[in-house]
Parts: sequence; C-alpha cells; structure tokens
Amino acid sequence: MKRRQLDDVLAWTGHPAPARLFDRLEAFEAWLATEAAVSGGVGPNERDVWVRHVLDSLMFARGFDTAPASIIDLGSGVGLPGVPLALLFPGSAVVLVDRSGRRLASARRAARVLRLESVSTTQAEFSGYSGVADAVVMRAALGPGDAVHEIRRHLTPGGVGVLGIGRAATETEDGVLERFPGSEVLDPGRWLHIMRG
Repeated sequence: MKRRQLDDVLAWTGHPAPARLFDRLEAFEAWLATEAAVSGGVGPNERDVWVRHVLDSLMFARGFDTAPASIIDLGSGVGLPGVPLALLFPGSAVVLVDRSGRRLASARRAARVLRLESVSTTQAEFSGYSGVADAVVMRAALGPGDAVHEIRRHLTPGGVGVLGIGRAATETEDGVLERFPGSEVLDPGRWLHIMRG
C-alpha cells in the first residue's frame, strides 16, 4: 500500500524515484514518529505520518520541471518538506531555515541518520535571512500573503517557489494553484501555490 501511494505521488509530480527512495523515506517516517515527536516537530500521537508529512512533502516537487540545483525550505522545522525533497533530488543543495534551534538540531540529526550530505541548516528569522535559491518551498509557516512575499524574496531569477496551502485556497494573481489529486494518496483538500520567478 505505501509503495503504491509513493508511486502515485511520484507520477503526479512527474519525477522518477532515485535508488532506495522508498527505504530512505520509510526511515525518515520512523524518525519523525520517534525522535521528531520528542522535539515537538510532529505531534506525539500523530496519525499517519507517512501520508500527512512524508508524502505531503513530496507533493511540492510538482512545481519543478527538473531537479533544482538549490532549494531553500523556509520554516522547515524538523525538515518538512526539505528532507523528503532532498531524498527525491539527491543532487540538490538543500538549506533548511527555521527560527527554532531545537527543531533545526533535530533536522540535522535526521540528515545525519539518512546520510544527506546535501542538507544544511540556518537558524534565522525570515526577515534576517538573505539566502537565494533556484527553488524555495514553504509548508504552513506563514499566511499566504506574507508567504508569497518571503518566497519571492529568496528566489533567483527564473526560479520556482512552492507554497503549501491548507483547505482554503486563496485567490492569486501571482502563479498557479494546483490541487492535490482526489485519490487515496492524500487529502484532496490541500493546494499548492506555484510561482515562477
């Protein structure tokens, strides 16, 4: 069941699985359910970590035609969606940005456990962070208006930003909204706001 769900998500995003992706994602799922729960990165009684966090994070790849050279995950917490994207795109340099040192310490631990040398972390408030990348992602760290502004501020020219939006999609003049597929894979009430730089 889980492997079929992963295949469905990858088919929707348009990206092939690198070697051992399923096994590495399962290892990240187990880490989220144990160590990340202790640090407050996910709820202590979180239901279906595989769907709600691992597969949900992979859905952000829908915004990218090819693997980005660099990805910034703003408000990453313990590495969501940055760590699953680093597993999907092993050649991408991924920077996890969050203001919480405790959560970033957990994210660094996850990167070590998964042997993700391409992942680094930066502790900063959004207003004080000046990094730029080909791809910028954000999952539930700010409201849509502020999030779009922050994502755009960190994109290189021609880059792509992807914002995860909850059940209520807001009107936008900037970018396109993509709704998660209405299948068993994920909650079809979720949306992605994809912005091209």
